Amino acid sequence: MIDTKAFNNLKKVETSSWAVWNEDNDNSLDFFLSKQELFHSRVIFVGLNRSNAANDFSKAAPLSNFHAKGHTGDKRLKRFIQDANLSNLLGGFMTDISEQIETNSNEVMVEKQKAVRIFIDKIRLIDDFQTRHIICFGDKVFNTFINALRIVKSRITDNSINKVKEVKTEIGNETWHLYRVWHYSNYGTFLRKSEEELPVQLRYINDKISSKSDEQ
Repeated sequence: MIDTKAFNNLKKVETSSWAVWNEDNDNSLDFFLSKQELFHSRVIFVGLNRSNAANDFSKAAPLSNFHAKGHTGDKRLKRFIQDANLSNLLGGFMTDISEQIETNSNEVMVEKQKAVRIFIDKIRLIDDFQTRHIICFGDKVFNTFINALRIVKSRITDNSINKVKEVKTEIGNETWHLYRVWHYSNYGTFLRKSEEELPVQLRYINDKISSKSDEQ
């Protein structure tokens, strides 16, 4: 569970949210307050950026990222995490690696070193886990971490069964497990990745994560 100070600080960050969804789709600040005991940063979901097609972000409520009412991808995340009872992923911190608002991901520019430094500062506001599991939606986010942290690509494993890429690295006194999964908003030719393969990937990660106290 995070403390109230951390919660209040992060609710001011427009890209921040938590992996829990209201069943009636009213993901208000009061709803998140009522679930505060679930929140942690042992698991962190990282997207690329907010799309300008889904929301008028000038009117968005705090913590509404990944929780847009009409967003098919956000509904998938609820289905694949909360409705699927992935208890190790539920309540994890959610954020984007870029503050840029842009529908076309190819147009999103990320200054890798700066973005990861900001990410590290952000999660250290939350809690102090010795082991963190960082789930990156898509190659662009995953590669941002790989390049910024100077991880040798030969260390990355590519699971031929579920297509999850993963690598373990040490950041200060913490151990990070980085995962590349498919993006949750694919459609058309790539719909299968989001609808069929992503839930398998998330369950694989959920099952890998230990809930033992030595990860605190």
